[in-house]
Amino acid sequence: MDRLQVPLADCEQDFVRWAERQVSLLRAKQFEQLDIDHLVEGLEGMIGRDRRELGSRLKVVMIHLLKCEFQPALKSTSWLNTLAHQRDEIGELLQDSPSLAQGIPALARRRYRQAVLAAAREAHLPPRTFPSELPYSEDQLLDQGFVP
Repeated sequence: MDRLQVPLADCEQDFVRWAERQVSLLRAKQFEQLDIDHLVEGLEGMIGRDRRELGSRLKVVMIHLLKCEFQPALKSTSWLNTLAHQRDEIGELLQDSPSLAQGIPALARRRYRQAVLAAAREAHLPPRTFPSELPYSEDQLLDQGFVP
């Protein structure tokens, strides 16, 4: 049986099989057989996933910057490695999808409160110890050399 003749897999039952079929149909220019509604949902989902990943990685960066700044005596290789790793991964995301960069300032501001609460828990400090507004610029968040 030809790959294009494989029965349509429900995208919710076997996403990879469904996606591979959609790719095959696109390559074969068999547009009338495409699962358009689910393709649109899938693409929107991928955009959202990448934005959530960026937000999550920014949050981890902010947590570690706050801990480094407000507990400098406890600054560790582990914290610095985590910062480097998260910044590397953000760089990869931005290399794959440069348009994500335009959302960094708003995303960082939106995730900052979560970062403060996490840093407070991890550092055993009250949340009021940390600035109420994001104290780091976009450049500082992404700069491998920046550690307060």
